[in-house]
This record gives sequence, C-alpha cells and structure tokens, in this order.
Amino acid sequence: MTKENTDGATPPFILIVEDHPMISIMLADMVEQLLLESEVMVCDSLAKAQVCGRQPDLLIADLDLPDSKGVDSIDAFGQLFPNAAKLICSGVLDAALMQQAQAAGFAFVNKASSYPELLHVLQSCLIEAGVLSPPAPLNERNGNEYHSNIYAPGSDKPLTWKQVDIMRKTAEGMSAKEVARALDISPDTVRGHIKEIFLRLGAKNKGQAVEIFIRAERKARLLDR
Repeated sequence: MTKENTDGATPPFILIVEDHPMISIMLADMVEQLLLESEVMVCDSLAKAQVCGRQPDLLIADLDLPDSKGVDSIDAFGQLFPNAAKLICSGVLDAALMQQAQAAGFAFVNKASSYPELLHVLQSCLIEAGVLSPPAPLNERNGNEYHSNIYAPGSDKPLTWKQVDIMRKTAEGMSAKEVARALDISPDTVRGHIKEIFLRLGAKNKGQAVEIFIRAERKARLLDR
C-alpha cells in the first residue's frame, strides 16, 4: 500500500547518512524529484543518525563515515532501523562487503555510478519502501494508441509510447544498442527517437532527459488516479 499522497497524511521520511555534502545534496535532490512530498533528513555521522528519533521509510547511507566504517556501519544501521528499506550508496568496491550488505537486506549502489543509474536505483528503493508507485506497465496505453500522457513542463507535445519505452530503458542505464536489442529495433532508430525526445522534453543531454522524464511520468500517474 502506497504512502504517497497530498491529503495531509504524514509524508515519507527519508534519512540520508553521508558526510560528503555534495553527495548528500545530490541524493536529497533526487528524492525530491521522485516524491511529490517528502521529509528528508541529512546526517553526516552514525552518532547523529542514532539520535534522529524516527524510523525512516528509506535509509540511504555511506559505509565510510567519520565514526563508523564497513561491516560496523552495516551492523549498526541494521540494528537502528530494522523496518526501513535500506540503500548503501558508497564508493567502497570490496565485493565481500557488498555481499554482506546485500545479505543484511541492503540494496547497494556505487556513488560513482552515472546520474541516471543512481536515480533508477533510488526509484527502485522508494518503490520497495512503499512510498512510490511503480511505473505503469509498458503496454498501458491510457486510451491513446500512439501518444502517451507524458509531457515535459510547459510543453503541449507528449512523448509517443515508443519514446516512453525507450526512456524507461534509458533510465535503467541502458545504452542505445542495449535499448535497440531490448525493443527489437535498430540502434539508429533509437538514436533518432532520442533526438526527438530531447526536443520534446527540452533536454540537453541524457541525464537531464532522464530527470525530466521521471518527473513527467510521475505527474502523469498522479493525474490518472
């Protein structure tokens, strides 16, 4: 059951534990893109997270903190927030540590991943936490076989359903060739669609297109309710 709403209910609570200010700002901005309403708290240490006083819907944490590192961080967060969905966003590449985190119920993403990849993982974790609805199925046409109901802000030209399919795959981090294989079309066809998508979304690059698309798709889902 989703917790997202605008009727006065308590908004989702997202706790970010990250001591690098640029990373924490980026993660908080991603949450705000994906959720219509949310409460985001940022802590730069385990000690500060321990006294936040609330169980988050989603915990996003680094493993390499000033007062806790590696397995100690995994154990501490697991004990502090047993009921929260948990995402480790770390530059630590140790395979054994990643396996321990995943075995303890944490999703794991490298903070050096591309912006679209980070955004996609965060979206998945918010869906798992129950505070974000999953995307509509790819074959859902909402009464229009060609044009979708997904518009960029200020635009009167929606994406086609084929363009929506392409953007959903692109948001997962797929290259043009991978999207082409998944949708059984040529890479040149995908690139042609992406050029048109950039125009319709008013985007200058792939990362910006993914940001605008995710916001626009979320707005469309809310309007369809």
